[in-house]
Amino acid sequence: MAIEFSLIIPTYNRLSMLRQCLHYLERLRYPRSLFEVIVVDDGSSDGTQDLTERDCQCQMKVLHQANSGTAVARNRGIEAARGLFCLFVDDDVMVHPDLLLEHHRLHTAQPNLVVRGPVINFSAWPCPLEPNSPQSLALEARPLSPWFGWWQRWSGQDPRLWIHYSRNYLCTSNASLYRHHLLAAGLFDPSFPRWEDAELAVRLKRLGLKRQFSFQAIVYHFKPPEPWERRLSTAQKDGMSAASLYLRYPSFLTRLRSGLHWANEWRNKLLTAGPWAKCIERAAQGNQSLIPSSLAQNLLLERAYLDAGYRELQRASQLPSQESPPDPTQGVSHE
Repeated sequence: MAIEFSLIIPTYNRLSMLRQCLHYLERLRYPRSLFEVIVVDDGSSDGTQDLTERDCQCQMKVLHQANSGTAVARNRGIEAARGLFCLFVDDDVMVHPDLLLEHHRLHTAQPNLVVRGPVINFSAWPCPLEPNSPQSLALEARPLSPWFGWWQRWSGQDPRLWIHYSRNYLCTSNASLYRHHLLAAGLFDPSFPRWEDAELAVRLKRLGLKRQFSFQAIVYHFKPPEPWERRLSTAQKDGMSAASLYLRYPSFLTRLRSGLHWANEWRNKLLTAGPWAKCIERAAQGNQSLIPSSLAQNLLLERAYLDAGYRELQRASQLPSQESPPDPTQGVSHE
């Protein structure tokens, strides 16, 4: 019987997390003969390099490569896939048992789709998929208003999931599409430090693929608190990637969506420069009661994003017109 889904998981030095991910894949309510799991080890040194097909009860293929980044790892997984569809799942994502059933239902109902679903973050174990986890109990205990209760009975959807709706066309934590569409679009571009999924999305849209979002196609993403320096680094890479995306596909709409425009720049400088600067910095460190710490941190992260993005735009503007921008990647990213 032909493989329908190839679940592609790039991983790097997160063996314990990967094992959790595989544990939930084993619980999928879908015939195991109809899907395969492809793990691409991107040069790990924590024991992942010793992972074999016997470490999962599903059909699993393990590929090993020198450290090259997640885009290269996903591309290798796509090339090795035998499934009609490729479904992207990260190694820190725990899937709902009905995930494949919902992706399959939507692809069967309409061709030429990119199927998306909610990616729900959680910061502490156990996973909310476990019936007695604090997160699942808190959700069950939260009362629904009469209107929300009516909506749930009529639509079959829990309105509390609306906050997890995403407008992102493609997300490598929970998205599926025909493998041949990925090959036709040209796969992921490894030159992007981040946002390689957003860049690929532009090419998929040009092929005429529509996006379908389903609240029933749920995954849970383990996202513990990160050190401040790492959050700043991620914001800077996002800014560089936003600029690279605009430079490749220049348009007013792309510039607006990137956030790299004068309105954001002016607003952020108004709040983070001048007399407010020291207050914002103190508040970000939790030393200022007048300004919420989370607000101050978000403003500084936006500042890092905008600065990195404008630096990339300025660097590209100084290149000779006949010279194409060089690879913006500064080392391999696994964030």
